[in-house]
Order: sequence, then structure tokens, then C-alpha cells
Amino acid sequence: MAGLRIGFAVNIRTTARGAVGVHRVYEDVLDTIVHAERAGLDSAWIGQHHFDNTDGPFPSPLVFLAAAAQRTDRIVLGTGITTLPFEDPLRLAEDAAVLDALAPGRIQLGLGTGGANLDGFRAFGLEPERRHAIFAEKVQRLHHVLDGAPLDDRGDGPRLFPSGDGIRAALWQAATSVDGARAAARAGDGLQQGAFFDPADAGQRPKVEAYLDEWVAAGRAGSPRVAIFRFVYSGSSKEAVVDEVEPVLGSRLTLLAERAARSGNESLRGLTVRDYLDLVPFYGSSDDIAERVRADPAIAAGATDFVANFSHAGEFDADDVRARIDVLAGRIGPAIGWRPAREVRDAVG
Repeated sequence: MAGLRIGFAVNIRTTARGAVGVHRVYEDVLDTIVHAERAGLDSAWIGQHHFDNTDGPFPSPLVFLAAAAQRTDRIVLGTGITTLPFEDPLRLAEDAAVLDALAPGRIQLGLGTGGANLDGFRAFGLEPERRHAIFAEKVQRLHHVLDGAPLDDRGDGPRLFPSGDGIRAALWQAATSVDGARAAARAGDGLQQGAFFDPADAGQRPKVEAYLDEWVAAGRAGSPRVAIFRFVYSGSSKEAVVDEVEPVLGSRLTLLAERAARSGNESLRGLTVRDYLDLVPFYGSSDDIAERVRADPAIAAGATDFVANFSHAGEFDADDVRARIDVLAGRIGPAIGWRPAREVRDAVG
């Protein structure tokens, strides 16, 4: 696993609603991304969450990543995911292209159907049952725009500015089926697989394998990209982690199980906190988590990126997340053969 890139995902909860309170949360997250870059992590990912009925205060992730780009120099910044059915593909392409011009080569655009925010579809005037069809239509349009094709049906209209070349090579799809994974490969996009809506063995591994097979069959140039996102709870031992997270996570399991079930995964219903930790996230000591990474079926199938999602059910605690980043970069990563980006850069220089 020496070639595996390691990043972290910002998935936070906050009760802040006013501009002043949200400003403090955003500043804490920006400072945490700076900390992750200094620790040597390869990437930082923001999930798009709309409205006050979902976790995470990032309805406009590209706006936020523009601020992160101005505070950092090297770390890759991505969305995991942007809910494509809610977006106009042309406007999304323009925003992403401008951001890519501000931080060349550092922006990654992950796309998904919005299965974690089904309640938000009505607000956008959309039917959640059509999310896969809407996604398919819009991702085709997005590819067309970023490929530099004329933007009207006459074939001689204007084209995207700035150029979409950089973003076109930095698209990812969070495929929810084997067919979707194959489509992502044919398009030359990366494949993202999330933390718990889909079992790693029976659900995600077949999609990773299908994606890699299709990449070769389609004769795609370049290298395939597979990012596996996993919740990570690090501590001195498994028992210590259970004791730490049970008071806050226990009350959240019913909601998590319901969201997973609405996306087709019934395996979380009726679980205790210990059951949930054994089934889904990576938890325990650094050695425990490193072993879990090595054994994960989806990662072993051909992942290029491992993304740790530090999500506790309480308010965002920047000091806690930064401490976990230090464990990820200083202990877990090296245990699976990864080297911090600053060490790789120094060795090359």
C-alpha cells in the first residue's frame, strides 16, 4: 500500500445558524485544513450538505474551497460529493474552472446523486425517485461542457471559459451500482465509495473491480482513480473508543440506520454502538486501524486514495480533529507504507 494517497474528509455538525457562529466554524475548518497540509496529508475533502436537516454546513463547497486554496500551497482540495442533480452543469463547470485557475492542479470535483439528502429534492423542485436519471443527464452535459464543446445546439456557439481541461481530468463519480461504476470508467472519471451506505465486501468491492476492468476495456488513457472514504475513530484501544463515542453516537444510530436504509443498506438497523463500530468504521489503536485498512475489501481491490472521515456526533472540535490528523499522518499512514507529502517532496528535492 506504499502508493496509497491519504486524505481526510470534513464531515461536521454544528448548531450555529447565524453568520457570526458559522464564521467561527468555517475558520476552524480552514485552520484544520492548513494543519493537515503541514502534517503531510495528500488531500482534504468537503461534502455538500444543503439546509438544516443534514449534517455539515457546506451548501456551497466550491466557495469554501476557494478560501482553503488561498490559505494552502500544496494539499489537494475536493468535494466528496457535490450533489449534481441540484446543480446546473454549465454553472458548476464555470465555478469549478475558475477555482481550478486559482489553484491549478489542486481541485477535484466529486459528483453524486444526493442519496444522503433525499429530503432536499423537493426544495429544488425535483423528485428524489428520479435522482439517478437526473444525474445521468447532467453528468453527460457536464462532460460535454468541460470537453470544450460549443454551448448551444447549432454547434458554433461559445465555449467554456476558463478552459475546463483541468477539471475534466479531476472528476469523480460516487457510483451507486456496478453499471454506474463502469460508466464512470468509460468517461475517464474517478470512482468514489463512501463510508457506510454500502457494504465494503458485497457492495463496494464489485464496483471497484468493475470500474477497473472497464477502464482497461475502454482503453482509457492515464491511470484509474479509486477513493475509499471511511469513518475513523482513533484512540488508545477499541474499548477506549467505545467509551468515548457511545454517549454521543448512541443517540444518532437510529438516524444513521434510517439514512442507510433509504439508500438500500439495511445492515445498520438495530445495532449497538459496538456492533456499528465493528461493522462499519475503523476504530481502536493506530495498529487496529492500520490492520483494518489493509484488510478492507474495497481498498484491497485497487484503491488509490484512502480518505479518513473524522465524524463524531457532537459539535466540531478543531483541536480533536487536528489531533486525529496527527495520528493519521504520524502513525496510521506509516504503518501501511505511506509517507507524508512533505517527506516525499524533500526526498525528490
